[in-house]
Amino acid sequence: MQNRNTTAVSMLATLGYPLPCIRKALHKLTGLSQPELARRLGVSRPTVTATIDGSRSSNEIKSAIAEAFEVPVEVLFEPKPKLPEA
Repeated sequence: MQNRNTTAVSMLATLGYPLPCIRKALHKLTGLSQPELARRLGVSRPTVTATIDGSRSSNEIKSAIAEAFEVPVEVLFEPKPKLPEA
């Protein structure tokens, strides 16, 4: 069974919202600020911001962020499509 955060992410994705916007919306939904999230994860706020914006791709941090928001990592951070081999 999905929790309300997972349901919200799925609904926003269905409506066509880009994932970085959805990840930012989770801060409002959960009341968990980026500085507080960074403290919980033991990383800097810029690291959290870069991961949420998609410019950083640490699987460990992605997993920790998804866990903090109680959303499956594969829903919150889609894997980048693989390029076809030549």
